[in-house]
Amino acid sequence: MKAPLNCEKGELMRKKAGYISWILVICMVLSLCGCSLFNKQSDAALSLCTSFCEDVKNGDADKLIAYFDGTGVTADELREIITPSGLNVEKAFFSSCIKDSLKYNIQDPVYDYKSKTATVYLSWQQADYNCESALAATTLSGFKSAMISAPGTIITVRVTVDLSGESPRIANPKDVIDAVYAYNSVDYGIMPGLLSDYYSGGDLVLAPKGFYTNTKEIGFRINFKNELFNYRFVPGIIFTVARGDEVICVSDVITLNDNTIRLNYTSEMAGAEGLNEDGFLIEGDYTFMIFDEHSNDIATFKCEVKNEELEKENIEFEEYSNDYYLSDLVYEFTDSDMLSNAFVFKSGWWDYDGTSVGKSAFGSDTTIIGFSIAVSSDNDSALYYEYYYSEEADFSDINESEPVYQRECSPSLYEDQTCYDFDYSSGEIKPGFYGLVVYSDSSKKHIVLTAACMVVEETSADLIG
Repeated sequence: MKAPLNCEKGELMRKKAGYISWILVICMVLSLCGCSLFNKQSDAALSLCTSFCEDVKNGDADKLIAYFDGTGVTADELREIITPSGLNVEKAFFSSCIKDSLKYNIQDPVYDYKSKTATVYLSWQQADYNCESALAATTLSGFKSAMISAPGTIITVRVTVDLSGESPRIANPKDVIDAVYAYNSVDYGIMPGLLSDYYSGGDLVLAPKGFYTNTKEIGFRINFKNELFNYRFVPGIIFTVARGDEVICVSDVITLNDNTIRLNYTSEMAGAEGLNEDGFLIEGDYTFMIFDEHSNDIATFKCEVKNEELEKENIEFEEYSNDYYLSDLVYEFTDSDMLSNAFVFKSGWWDYDGTSVGKSAFGSDTTIIGFSIAVSSDNDSALYYEYYYSEEADFSDINESEPVYQRECSPSLYEDQTCYDFDYSSGEIKPGFYGLVVYSDSSKKHIVLTAACMVVEETSADLIG
């Protein structure tokens, strides 16, 4: 009677083992199905976030709007975040340098079975536009170079990917765009608007009525508001010169370092074809147009150049006593334009070798006499000068066609000033009277200034020692 009982127990154990095996198989199948579902949903979330990040990096509002289905956000609103309207060249370039530095990294999605959503962290790296080299940049090209080597800053945004529908969908795409393009809403001290907004006026130099006569140079000043130089990346300017309808000059880009700037069209810029036989600018109507370096208009000036036949001006030296040469400076400016650009208080006879015995007198041991005039650093044109020798204080015995010395002179730049040095050191400098005549150009018709000095019989050592 016991044997059948043992058989029943064995049969029961076999049935229980079978049930457990089926349960394990079912659990394994369910587990495999869950892993497969997790991988599929994670891959879908990763793929969507990758496409999204690439579109955010490119800043294409027409593509990005597809991620905002039914949210009420428009493509125009996205464009205003990514590339705000009304940016001038400087701000647009600044913004593009930051945008070009963008890189992204996508962390593995974390899928939630219950909510059928995936959480994904998007890490964005952009060049630090507040680093030392970027803040020190004074030009746009300098800023771009600084951004290439600048350290990166990290922006991390968590997004939720909804996987419950037929296709995955990012629930908060605007959070990413707002965070990545937040730099567009910050004031970086860059000049707003156009350079012309800061233009405050200008005028022709030495031609208040718009006429120049027998001129080698046309100049004009333009002024900008002081506030302009509170900003970064102020653009330079360019000017063009037209004679009649023909453009005859286009300047290089000129950097603005002050709120007032003088611009000149000179005989050197005109060249031989732009000058008459006396070296003056050809007659005609001249138009100057000033632009910023992006070709936006700033101002226009017009003037007329006229030429008159010039007779050579007569040389005249006033007669002075010997005592006057010893006690006073002997010179006379006859050109008001040069006088207005010369520092008269620094002009006079220059004692190169320590032989001066008065303000306009030298001892007979002198080897060089010279007259210098300190001028504005804007002066760079050549002047021409001649020296005459006379035994008489009134220079009545000189022959104007026979100077004892003549030469061209351009200004020399010294540490603290700019000077024309009209020196005479050729041959024997004997006692008597020396007259200096300075001309405005090589035609030697127009006299700029005259000066006179005396060389006494005694040496400087005899008089001073």
